[in-house]
Amino acid sequence: MQSVIAWLADLFETNRIIVLSVYGQVFFVLGLAIALQSRKRSRLALARSLPWLAAFGILHAFVEWGYLFIPIQSGFLPASLIEALLWAQLAMKAISFGLLLQFGAELLLSTRLAETDGLGAEAAPGESRAVATGPFGQPWLRLAPSIVLALWAAGTYLLSVRVTGFELPTTITWLDENTIRASLAAVGAPLFVGDVVARWMLALPAAVLVVIGLLRSARALGPLALPPVGTALRVAAGAFAVYALLGGVIGMPAPFPPADILNGQAILNVIGVPIEVWRSMAGLFIAVAIVRSLQLFEQETDRQLAESRRRELLLRERERIGRDLHDGIIQSIYAAGLHLEEASAALDAPAPGAGPSARIATVMDELNRITNDIRAYIFDLRSASLDTRDPEEIVASVADELRANTLVRVEMAVQRATTRRAGATLAPDEAEELRHVVHEAFSNVLRHAQATCVSVDLSIGTRRLELAIRDDGIGFDPAAVEATKRADAHGLANMRRRAQLLSARLEVTSAPGRGTALSLTMPIGPARRPARRRVA
Repeated sequence: MQSVIAWLADLFETNRIIVLSVYGQVFFVLGLAIALQSRKRSRLALARSLPWLAAFGILHAFVEWGYLFIPIQSGFLPASLIEALLWAQLAMKAISFGLLLQFGAELLLSTRLAETDGLGAEAAPGESRAVATGPFGQPWLRLAPSIVLALWAAGTYLLSVRVTGFELPTTITWLDENTIRASLAAVGAPLFVGDVVARWMLALPAAVLVVIGLLRSARALGPLALPPVGTALRVAAGAFAVYALLGGVIGMPAPFPPADILNGQAILNVIGVPIEVWRSMAGLFIAVAIVRSLQLFEQETDRQLAESRRRELLLRERERIGRDLHDGIIQSIYAAGLHLEEASAALDAPAPGAGPSARIATVMDELNRITNDIRAYIFDLRSASLDTRDPEEIVASVADELRANTLVRVEMAVQRATTRRAGATLAPDEAEELRHVVHEAFSNVLRHAQATCVSVDLSIGTRRLELAIRDDGIGFDPAAVEATKRADAHGLANMRRRAQLLSARLEVTSAPGRGTALSLTMPIGPARRPARRRVA
């Protein structure tokens, strides 16, 4: 066994350049990926904290690359400059851990109150989801990294002064260069003491705060963090927990406990694999998980685009309804008023022709027609309850409104994939768009179809929803309606736009005297793709 451990130690020492290069590259890629995915205008709380993690990754990469660069340059640069580089590396190491601690602090502060309205979360627009407060939610936490950095500098100085008779370790792999030993000896105990103190005072609490912050972020995001994002945040939290042990507890050997027993050299002697390899693996998991979680910003963009399209549809519908009210109902009321004036004049001075009773009957018919038109518009504008996201309840609620406002008979049949109500709950945006499509379809039946019966067939699967609405009304010629730009065409166009937002297929078939049939097929659950990829 000892021979295997010795062989592994020799193998990694021979490839020390590769190990340290990969170690630095892992954290550099982490920082660069986050920096390139910067979302300054994002409304997500997580976006405001990520720049600190990017700064940590990039700076920490240069710290680790310093273990390669400084020994190489020691053969060309004067000893005083090498000593300065060692001091700079130690300071950069502490600052990088301070940046990680700042990331953890900002992450906890940002998740104190997670605003998720308008970003596709389960909360309704304007709703806020409060997260646990307590000591981690206090603003003083933002100043903690600076305070701890100052304490690190003071602690490193005081401990280094108390270390007497310090001897440079002879078994440290990356230090085993004759050309650099004089500079290392000149720096002395602070180099090793500073590393240990930085890990215990900065890296360890930083990693713990990041773990808590990432878990709180995943919980605060709620349904906004779809399985890939939520899983990635939890994996990143687990990787940081491992890094808390590898990077926050295990450091260089130092002449005081626990660094004199638990250090990188002890790990190498026991298992033959340098601690840098294990840190690289933890860093790799962190980098992959964080990069995967950045899909959250793409989801945010998709939802913002869908929200802008919904606002556009709302404005179009308001324009259409305002135009129809002005051109139809208001003109009809004005005409009814003229008829009443004529009837009043006839009562005062009877004139030949139609009598006052006939004129009043005409007005009554006109008012009844106006009442029906107003009822149709109220039905069109009325919104069902936004609490439910069950497609059956959505369709049934609109059908109940049709029954309550008219004498139309509605026959509804529902088929589900399983008795366990698979696929029964839609995403918030899916439920909203489906509700509008069904409202528009029934509104057209009420206003134009003159139907006596409407049949509704709803099929809900695990990945697909199929809706068919058929009436026995007078029907129409779809091509002629769109060509003449009648009000009917606006309703059809609105339904098609909403079907695009749902990544759905909408078909409307009709003919004069043969009624109208509407068919909607939409993906739901995992099968649905973001609307941005479908709408040009």
